[in-house]
Amino acid sequence: MTNKPRNPQSKATAEQLEQHRLAVRRNPRDANAHALLGLAQLKSRRLDDGVASLRRALELNPKVRGLHAVLAAALFELGCFDAAAEAYRNALRFQDDADLHQGLADTLLSLERGSEAEAPARRAVALSPDSIPCLLSLGNVLHAVKQHAEAAAVFEHVLALDPGQVAARQDLGLMLATLGRHADAANCFRAVLESQPDNVAALLQLGHSHMRRRQHEEAVRYFARVSELLPERVDVLSDLAHALRQKGDLAGASALLRRALQQAPDNTDLIYGLLSACFGMGEWELAMQLARQALDARPSAAAHSVVLFILSHCCTDADELTREHFAFAKRWETGLRPLRQPHTNDRDPRRRLRIGMVSGDLYDHAVTNFVAPVFAAFKESDGVELYAYYNNSIEDAMTEQLRGLAAAWCNIQNLDDEAAERLIREDGIDILIDLSGHSALNRLSLFARKPAPLQATWIGYAGTTGLEAMDYILCDQFQVPEERHDNQFSEQIVRLPLGAPFMSASYSPPVNPLPALRNGYITFGSFHRVSKLNREVIRQWSKLLHAIPNAKMLLGGMQMGSADTLIDWFAEHGIVGDRLILRQRTHVYGFLEQHHEVDVCLSPFPYSGSTTIGHAAWMGVPTLATVGSTNPSYGAASFLAHLGLSNFIADDEAAYVALGVYLSQNPSALASLRATMRERFNNSLLGHPGVTAMGLECALRKIWERWCNGEHPAPLRVRLSDLARASS
Repeated sequence: MTNKPRNPQSKATAEQLEQHRLAVRRNPRDANAHALLGLAQLKSRRLDDGVASLRRALELNPKVRGLHAVLAAALFELGCFDAAAEAYRNALRFQDDADLHQGLADTLLSLERGSEAEAPARRAVALSPDSIPCLLSLGNVLHAVKQHAEAAAVFEHVLALDPGQVAARQDLGLMLATLGRHADAANCFRAVLESQPDNVAALLQLGHSHMRRRQHEEAVRYFARVSELLPERVDVLSDLAHALRQKGDLAGASALLRRALQQAPDNTDLIYGLLSACFGMGEWELAMQLARQALDARPSAAAHSVVLFILSHCCTDADELTREHFAFAKRWETGLRPLRQPHTNDRDPRRRLRIGMVSGDLYDHAVTNFVAPVFAAFKESDGVELYAYYNNSIEDAMTEQLRGLAAAWCNIQNLDDEAAERLIREDGIDILIDLSGHSALNRLSLFARKPAPLQATWIGYAGTTGLEAMDYILCDQFQVPEERHDNQFSEQIVRLPLGAPFMSASYSPPVNPLPALRNGYITFGSFHRVSKLNREVIRQWSKLLHAIPNAKMLLGGMQMGSADTLIDWFAEHGIVGDRLILRQRTHVYGFLEQHHEVDVCLSPFPYSGSTTIGHAAWMGVPTLATVGSTNPSYGAASFLAHLGLSNFIADDEAAYVALGVYLSQNPSALASLRATMRERFNNSLLGHPGVTAMGLECALRKIWERWCNGEHPAPLRVRLSDLARASS
């Protein structure tokens, strides 16, 4: 039995192909016969055969009009992009056509040659201004060459021509997000979801838009929806867990990440997510184990910084902590030294200095409580001008304020170290200041390349960077007392009259009367993140509570998952739950208002507080602190010393407990202190942020003069008398 064709068309196509093959066999040097065969083969989706026939036709007659264009399109479809680009160029020799220019642009873009693709993409639109395919190609090319604003305008033009172009709306959202217009981007992605409710890319981008605007509840909702659609995607689980962490649900994030790691045990993004959740819940032993695991799996300077950051919170051995930080430089700085280039900065000791500051925290972050007044002072200075290099995508009102205070502002988040160094050198920066240390989003590997002749670290980290390239650390005379911690720094120490100013919230609640007078018992408090706490801290606090049987302990800023851990730790030392007062993390005003319930705050160790102590003091609450052998334990010392409260610093546990008992027995003294604390604050150097700016500018001038004179970095001390002479 003869098999019949399934449909008449396939039989006809086969017959046509055979006729064309016969024509080629009869006239093997007939270009037209090869061309017709090739076209028929392409029509029947025999692309390889069709391309071969067309190439043979063009060998026989290179001037066959239109054949180069057909060949180019077929080669593009086959993924033979180099050959397709050549064919499109050959076609364009015969015809200046919009579709051909668009095809060439798409081909070059597929070859990741965006800069070459720009000219044909623009020519295509010039020839056919309202052609949606040509406009889309131009938009894609502009995106590739990072001309995001113009790309957004092109996609907006497409949507004006045809609002139903969903892909263009999604691309517009991506461009707007890249430009930092996250609210507008979110509107685009929502519009995409109206017609395509399960569009995974739009759901993900909407989640990320909410994250960038710190709308974590909404971000969780969108990431959770994608996780429902794609339950096996570990990257989506990672995004969801990150949103949960930012929302404050550390326990939920931890559970999700543990589940994800069962699917992908070597996924370092998941490991970092879990260690962050564990660290946030005070489980620093597991966090440290995970950090070292991640460093081994994917070695990098940033990964090593994570290890050091955790270590600074838990290590009480000064020698070990110092050794670990110096090892960072040995591992990551050594290989970068050969890349260092000479600096050609004008060695005029009196000229106006260009000061660069590098940070990922130039938004509503604790660091800006300290740097914002300095930015403002430097804007008015004749001696320095400030260049800000921002290593983050978060933009808020504080970012805008700081941007307006800087002489120049550049986002370097998407620049590698080589490109960032080139920018800093082109800007002629004289002194480059790191505001991160080993905290998140640092660019220490950039500093290791030595892009500026002088480099310093300030504010962002309680300890040394370990880098030989970091010439100085700018600090407070009380935070790094003379000779006490000098050997813990690779940098030369510059001691300022006031290491950092502190901005109290302008909308803070008033100070209330001492709660112990009403309660009849003292309430201690802690508003520190749980990652600063550990079992040893809770053991000491429990000992204090046992020494004062009716005392209570308020724990503020609690996140979901962290409270249970602390309750368990206190229970291990016999402090039952009814002696603990738990308060959830809230907005700034609510956080400050929680101090109305507290008589005395307690500072943790070995990583002391700073911002929290400033806020507490502004609310009339002194802090009882203990110090150890490592520099991070001295964070509280500066605030207390400037406020004239050095007696609130204990050198050992016995003195700590005794001081706490004494305070509980003298509520009238605490009440008097509370009532006058803001006056004390305003009368101290803490209430005069200009002192920090003046001291910093004076220090920068001194270290600059040393460099101009060919002198090596050396320890410096700036005194109030120096500022008086400089201003006279």
